[in-house]
This record gives sequence, structure tokens and C-alpha cells, in this order.
Amino acid sequence: MSDEPIPPKRPPTKPSGVHPRCLLVVPTKEERDNIDWVMERFLDLDDPDIHVLIADDDSLDKTWSRAGTWAADDERIHLLRRPGRNKGRGFALRESYKWAADSEHGYEYVLECAANRTDDLLQIPKLIEALQAGADVAVGARSKSEGGGDDEPRRRQGLARFATGAPIDDVESGFRAYRMDALRKIAGKLKAADHRIKAEALAAASSAKLKIVQVPVPFATPSTHKAKLGGDTPAMGLIGLRLRRLFGSV
Repeated sequence: MSDEPIPPKRPPTKPSGVHPRCLLVVPTKEERDNIDWVMERFLDLDDPDIHVLIADDDSLDKTWSRAGTWAADDERIHLLRRPGRNKGRGFALRESYKWAADSEHGYEYVLECAANRTDDLLQIPKLIEALQAGADVAVGARSKSEGGGDDEPRRRQGLARFATGAPIDDVESGFRAYRMDALRKIAGKLKAADHRIKAEALAAASSAKLKIVQVPVPFATPSTHKAKLGGDTPAMGLIGLRLRRLFGSV
């Protein structure tokens, strides 16, 4: 468990206003060993217009406490502690979307990533660029290649792509970005309590005829600590999602 002193804060040196203000949502569950890595990568972005929200699912290892220490002196770092709310990624994300929509900070883009070191926050500018180019939803399609290439997808999830209707190879990637106005259109359709919200959100976006693109990103090896809020949607869940799309309930 990490108990090292929090390093001195590093205010960003890049100018603001280069892109719309963003909120990066990071759902956590027992991620104290990884939260420092996430915060360091966030600071390495050196971007004044990106804020981060740690949505902690009542971690017994007190991930929320460590995140709160990071947030204490930096107005760009926020904590959504959910005591007694050990319910999963879906609940964490839905509460985070509401937090973002209600925030006085005026977020125009909402991004999300895992806390287990599989998603490199330094790839975030690629997702932002995709939204600036006109996408409503941008998904980080994980690649085998070190730099993240179209020709080497980590895997192709054909059933998931069919179920969601989204033109995305890596449907189960939770490294993605939404325009806030697009997120408002689909948030009320999202019901999944756990990691299945990833496929569900793409199905809702597809049904709403939003523009969905994928952005190749490298896939990092997960930390030895396994994340508790991840996973892939099982086949029966994908079939059910396809039926919901056919009947217009997502």
C-alpha cells in the first residue's frame, strides 16, 4: 500500500483555451497501489483544461483517502466518494456523468479511463482531437503495437460490434471520450450496474445516431493488482443488448 508523501503540485505551464474544458472520470475499487501513478500521469499531461474525478466505490484500502490527499491543493482534482456504494462501474460512471453535468466548471467533454495502468493517460490528447474533429464519441481501440496502430488491434470483438451497432473493433475498451451534449442524449438510457455499461453506452450512442470513432492507442500490461471494476460483457448480455436495440429500449 502506497504511503509515500504526495509530491509537490505541478501547475500546468501550457496555455488554457486550446480545447474545451474536459473532465476525466476514473472509477476506482481497491486501487490505492495505482492511484499515485494515475495522478502523476494526469499531471504529466500539463493541461490546465483537463480536470479529473476519482469516483471511488467504497474501497477498503482507502483509495478515496489517497485521492483526497492529491485533491487537497489542486482545484483540477476532484473526489466522488461513494461510501456504502459497492455497486460497480456502471453506478460509478452514471453518478460521475451527473456530477459532470451539474458541475459549475462547464465541462464540454467527458473522458474516462481505468485506474489499473492499462490506459495511458498521455494518449488522452488523441481522444480530444477526435472530438474536436467532429466525433460525438471517441473510443481508444487498444492495439498490440507500441504506438497504437490500426493494423494491429489487440482483438476484434465481432459479436460486441454487432450487438452495439457501433463501428468499433474494441467495444470493451473503457478508455473513451464523449461530448457533453452527446452524453446528455444517452445517459438516461444507461441501466447497467457493472462493466456492461461500456457496451450499453455504445449501443445507446449508435441508436441515437451519434458519430462514433475509434482511435488506436497502445495497450499496456495491467498492474499486478487486478482492477475490480473492469471486465467484458458476456455473450448472453450482448445478445440481450442487441434485442434491446431492436425494440428501441436503448
